Amino acid sequence: MPEHIRLRFGALPWQPGDDSTLSTAYDRHDRPVSGLLDQRGQLYLFDCIEGHAWDVNVWVYTPVTNADADKLADAEGREFAGLVDRIVKRGPTTAALAVADRLEMALPIKPDAIGKDLYTGIMDIVLTKIEAAPTTAKELRKLQLTR
Repeated sequence: MPEHIRLRFGALPWQPGDDSTLSTAYDRHDRPVSGLLDQRGQLYLFDCIEGHAWDVNVWVYTPVTNADADKLADAEGREFAGLVDRIVKRGPTTAALAVADRLEMALPIKPDAIGKDLYTGIMDIVLTKIEAAPTTAKELRKLQLTR
Protein backbone atom coordinates (compact mmCIF):
# COMPACT_ATOMS: atom_id res chain seq x y z
CA MET A 1 0.00 0.00 0.00
CA PRO A 2 1.32 3.48 -0.85
CA GLU A 3 2.46 5.60 2.03
CA HIS A 4 2.06 9.24 2.97
CA ILE A 5 4.19 11.61 0.95
CA ARG A 6 7.44 12.79 2.51
CA LEU A 7 7.47 16.57 2.90
CA ARG A 8 10.29 18.94 3.78
CA PHE A 9 9.40 22.03 5.77
CA GLY A 10 10.42 25.14 3.86
CA ALA A 11 9.87 23.43 0.49
CA LEU A 12 7.55 24.72 -2.21
CA PRO A 13 4.17 22.93 -2.03
CA TRP A 14 4.44 21.76 -5.66
CA GLN A 15 8.01 20.56 -5.02
CA PRO A 16 7.48 19.31 -1.46
CA GLY A 17 10.52 17.09 -1.05
CA ASP A 18 14.06 16.81 -2.30
CA ASP A 19 13.06 13.57 -4.04
CA SER A 20 9.84 14.96 -5.59
CA THR A 21 9.39 16.08 -9.18
CA LEU A 22 6.40 17.74 -10.77
CA SER A 23 4.96 15.27 -13.25
CA THR A 24 1.76 17.02 -14.39
CA ALA A 25 0.15 20.37 -13.61
CA TYR A 26 -3.64 20.30 -13.97
CA ASP A 27 -4.25 23.83 -12.77
CA ARG A 28 -2.04 26.89 -12.43
CA HIS A 29 -2.46 30.35 -11.09
CA ASP A 30 0.94 32.00 -10.74
CA ARG A 31 2.22 28.54 -9.76
CA PRO A 32 0.96 24.94 -10.01
CA VAL A 33 -1.99 24.44 -7.65
CA SER A 34 -3.14 20.97 -8.71
CA GLY A 35 -1.29 18.13 -10.34
CA LEU A 36 0.77 15.01 -9.95
CA LEU A 37 4.14 14.60 -8.26
CA ASP A 38 6.52 11.68 -8.55
CA GLN A 39 8.32 10.73 -5.36
CA ARG A 40 10.52 7.63 -5.35
CA GLY A 41 8.47 6.10 -8.21
CA GLN A 42 5.09 6.74 -6.52
CA LEU A 43 2.67 9.26 -8.03
CA TYR A 44 0.90 11.67 -5.67
CA LEU A 45 -2.02 13.94 -6.42
CA PHE A 46 -1.53 17.40 -4.93
CA ASP A 47 -4.18 20.08 -4.68
CA CYS A 48 -4.36 23.50 -3.06
CA ILE A 49 -7.77 23.35 -1.41
CA GLU A 50 -7.67 26.82 0.12
CA GLY A 51 -5.87 30.11 -0.43
CA HIS A 52 -4.84 29.93 -4.11
CA ALA A 53 -4.21 33.68 -4.19
CA TRP A 54 -3.24 34.20 -0.56
CA ASP A 55 -0.01 34.01 1.43
CA VAL A 56 -1.47 31.24 3.63
CA ASN A 57 -2.82 28.14 1.92
CA VAL A 58 -3.73 24.52 2.57
CA TRP A 59 -2.57 21.66 0.38
CA VAL A 60 -3.41 17.96 0.25
CA TYR A 61 -1.27 15.09 -1.04
CA THR A 62 -2.58 11.59 -1.78
CA PRO A 63 -0.95 8.65 -3.58
CA VAL A 64 -2.54 7.65 -6.89
CA THR A 65 -2.31 4.64 -9.16
CA ASN A 66 -1.50 4.83 -12.85
CA ALA A 67 -5.20 4.13 -13.51
CA ASP A 68 -6.11 7.12 -11.30
CA ALA A 69 -3.64 9.29 -13.25
CA ASP A 70 -5.22 8.20 -16.54
CA LYS A 71 -8.72 9.04 -15.25
CA LEU A 72 -7.54 12.44 -13.99
CA ALA A 73 -5.96 13.20 -17.38
CA ASP A 74 -9.26 12.46 -19.15
CA ALA A 75 -11.59 14.22 -16.69
CA GLU A 76 -12.77 17.82 -16.83
CA GLY A 77 -14.89 20.16 -14.73
CA ARG A 78 -17.16 18.53 -12.18
CA GLU A 79 -16.00 15.06 -13.14
CA PHE A 80 -12.40 16.08 -12.38
CA ALA A 81 -13.37 17.72 -9.07
CA GLY A 82 -15.39 14.66 -8.02
CA LEU A 83 -12.52 12.34 -8.90
CA VAL A 84 -10.09 14.46 -6.85
CA ASP A 85 -12.49 14.34 -3.88
CA ARG A 86 -12.83 10.55 -4.10
CA ILE A 87 -9.07 10.02 -4.35
CA VAL A 88 -8.30 12.32 -1.42
CA LYS A 89 -11.01 10.74 0.74
CA ARG A 90 -9.63 7.29 -0.05
CA GLY A 91 -6.23 8.28 1.35
CA PRO A 92 -3.74 8.02 2.78
CA THR A 93 -3.80 11.81 2.65
CA THR A 94 -1.45 14.38 4.09
CA ALA A 95 -2.62 17.96 4.61
CA ALA A 96 -0.07 20.76 4.71
CA LEU A 97 -0.10 24.42 5.58
CA ALA A 98 2.07 26.74 3.50
CA VAL A 99 2.96 30.33 4.32
CA ALA A 100 4.48 32.47 1.55
CA ASP A 101 4.77 29.35 -0.64
CA ARG A 102 6.79 27.42 1.95
CA LEU A 103 5.54 24.34 3.78
CA GLU A 104 5.21 25.07 7.49
CA MET A 105 3.10 22.25 8.94
CA ALA A 106 1.85 18.85 7.84
CA LEU A 107 -0.36 16.17 9.30
CA PRO A 108 -1.69 12.80 8.17
CA ILE A 109 -5.45 12.68 7.67
CA LYS A 110 -7.44 9.54 8.39
CA PRO A 111 -10.04 8.96 5.64
CA ASP A 112 -12.87 8.55 8.17
CA ALA A 113 -11.97 11.91 9.78
CA ILE A 114 -12.76 13.92 6.64
CA GLY A 115 -16.51 13.37 6.65
CA LYS A 116 -18.89 13.96 3.78
CA ASP A 117 -17.51 17.31 2.60
CA LEU A 118 -13.82 17.19 1.73
CA TYR A 119 -13.18 20.94 2.03
CA THR A 120 -14.92 21.36 5.38
CA GLY A 121 -13.40 18.18 6.80
CA ILE A 122 -9.82 19.03 5.85
CA MET A 123 -10.13 22.67 6.93
CA ASP A 124 -11.57 21.68 10.32
CA ILE A 125 -8.71 19.23 10.88
CA VAL A 126 -6.05 21.77 9.88
CA LEU A 127 -7.60 24.60 11.90
CA THR A 128 -7.84 22.40 14.97
CA LYS A 129 -4.15 21.56 14.60
CA ILE A 130 -3.02 25.18 14.40
CA GLU A 131 -5.19 26.69 17.13
CA ALA A 132 -1.98 27.42 19.05
CA ALA A 133 -1.04 29.91 16.32
CA PRO A 134 -3.96 32.35 16.57
CA THR A 135 -2.85 34.75 13.83
CA THR A 136 -2.59 32.02 11.21
CA ALA A 137 -5.81 30.38 12.39
CA LYS A 138 -7.63 33.73 12.18
CA GLU A 139 -6.51 34.24 8.57
CA LEU A 140 -7.58 30.71 7.59
CA ARG A 141 -10.96 31.11 9.28
CA LYS A 142 -11.49 34.37 7.37
CA LEU A 143 -10.68 32.59 4.09
CA GLN A 144 -12.97 29.69 4.97
CA LEU A 145 -15.88 32.04 5.69
CA THR A 146 -15.54 33.76 2.30
CA ARG A 147 -15.73 30.55 0.35
